Amino acid sequence: MSDFPRRAVHLDFHTMPEVYDVGADFSPDDFALTLKKAHVDYITVFARCNLGFAYYPTKVGIVHPGLKAKDMLGDMVKACHSKGIRVAAYINAGLDHEHALLHREWCQMNREGTIYDVKAGGSFFRRMCLGTGYRKHLLSMIREVMERYPVDGLFLDCFSQNPCYGIECLDGMKQLGMDAADEKQAKEYTFMQTLKFQEEVTTLAREKKQDIYLCFNGLPYSNQPTHVEIEVLPPAWGYDYFPWTGRYARTLGKPFFKMTGRFHKSWGDFGGIRPEESLLFDCYNSMANGGTCSVGDHMHPRGQLEPEVYNLIGRVYSRIEELEPWTYESLPVSEMAVLHPEASRFPSLLSPGARRSIPGAARMLMELKCQFDVIDGEKGLLEKYKIIFIPEDVLIDENLKKELKEHIGKGGYIISAGSGGLDAGRKNFALEEYRLSYLGEEEYDPAFFKAEKEVSAGLPDMLTTIYDKGISVKAEKGAEVLCRLFRPYFNVDSWDMRHWHRYTPPEKDTGRPALARCGNIFHFTFPIFLSYYNHAVTAYRQLLGNCIKMALPTPVIKAENLPSFAQVTLAEKGKFHVIHLLSYIPEKRGERTQIIEEPVCLTGVKLGLRKDGRRIKKAYLAPSGKCIDFTDDGIYTWVTLPEVRGYGMVVFE
Repeated sequence: MSDFPRRAVHLDFHTMPEVYDVGADFSPDDFALTLKKAHVDYITVFARCNLGFAYYPTKVGIVHPGLKAKDMLGDMVKACHSKGIRVAAYINAGLDHEHALLHREWCQMNREGTIYDVKAGGSFFRRMCLGTGYRKHLLSMIREVMERYPVDGLFLDCFSQNPCYGIECLDGMKQLGMDAADEKQAKEYTFMQTLKFQEEVTTLAREKKQDIYLCFNGLPYSNQPTHVEIEVLPPAWGYDYFPWTGRYARTLGKPFFKMTGRFHKSWGDFGGIRPEESLLFDCYNSMANGGTCSVGDHMHPRGQLEPEVYNLIGRVYSRIEELEPWTYESLPVSEMAVLHPEASRFPSLLSPGARRSIPGAARMLMELKCQFDVIDGEKGLLEKYKIIFIPEDVLIDENLKKELKEHIGKGGYIISAGSGGLDAGRKNFALEEYRLSYLGEEEYDPAFFKAEKEVSAGLPDMLTTIYDKGISVKAEKGAEVLCRLFRPYFNVDSWDMRHWHRYTPPEKDTGRPALARCGNIFHFTFPIFLSYYNHAVTAYRQLLGNCIKMALPTPVIKAENLPSFAQVTLAEKGKFHVIHLLSYIPEKRGERTQIIEEPVCLTGVKLGLRKDGRRIKKAYLAPSGKCIDFTDDGIYTWVTLPEVRGYGMVVFE
């Protein structure tokens, strides 16, 4: 879509019924002026909240009992439009507690036959079912909002794939020949119902406004009809979430923004505000990956925006706006990809293994300064990458097998780990190019590896512990053993009726590989990506980096004098090639809180951009335009940056 939002705010307004003075201090003009001063060009505002209360004079739903303002939604839309700010209407689709109280038959029923999960607490102790009369009610409310207000977008929240066992869903599954006793089929039915509802909403919305923005939060990014909004509040979600979700979203061919928040913790943290550099980091990170920015806020029930919050957002967005000539609609450059079919799922629905292996792989590759995407293998994108990483437990079906064989045939590389690369039946490796025989699950825990000289650079000259069990393989003719696998005297925590074995030193070489190379395939028998997420063993990263150098000795970006935590991302826009440098450390303070408070200053950073036939005429810093001296060694164009304070952008033209 043209002119995608650049600097957005997502405004929550979930207001309990006991609040008696909703909108009492609301001024539409002050509201819009505050946003304009904060450089906001798009805002999601509330038509109906999680509680099910409307903030306009609805004839379909329930107006909040404490609402003092006549029509908050209408006034917000009108005032924002007068300032050139586009507006999306928020309606919670998965939660509606007021209508759940009136229509218990509209609630999802779990397998035990209950509709209230009081132990879960929070907002999600009851969910609505789209297979009931609730569907018609919700469509009526969406139609009402669209007919009454010239909104530019709809944001429908809290879709889930929890199976419902209410009579309507049971009958629906029966009609389709589905087995309700099979939880997988029950979830599939819920997803089918949700996609059908999504299609109905999309049709309805486009009848009213053809170029409307639509977001169905909770559905997979690949199912979003117009754009992707990556909801990620790092203090609550963690800093390993966006590095892979952003690199997946950017492959989908549709615009996206990263929806972070101003909160110290999570949504509804009225008195929490993040350090400025923390919010800047999130926005820089989104831009570096080809996205734009959104900041989440929660307005006080009386209807006033917190001035300090919008002073913060304004300072951040003014700096982001300065960079947009080089970042807006830029395209990230990648030459590697992490392949995992589960990447197509909504992130919270990943299996426990994928929840570790995908971000583990992303973290390793970021720390190695690699330019990579995350892909699901469904869209035939393998031909654009030099290296495909196959994490643990990624089994290869016939379609993927064909694509991977073509990838290898064209000179591409595969780096796989654990059971990644096995066929769907877990009988053997899917590609005959693997000169390895699968022997089953690894029996030793812990195990140890010793690197051969080809991959030993930077590794300690000793046995390195393998903390997570992988698979056992035999190297056949044509396989080169790059790391040998050593067994312990006995497995950790084993019990022989006399002793509990806690001290498990290595005993001897097993004669099997921990890492083998089969032509253009490198395979780790242990789950290196998952293990890096679990244990952060720097030797694992170094070993992976040595394999990458063998496969790709001249990567598109080379970086020297950079710490491991610094991120380097390459993008292109027209005649520009842009290198983004991010130098921040999320620090764990206390038991679980991660904080970014200050930028980290780097000096003497050296960057090389592979020429690939380009003739660079000048290099400079943005947005200042200050020129940088550069050198050309025939393969790379090199620049040296005297100082980078948190964030830096180098433009090659």
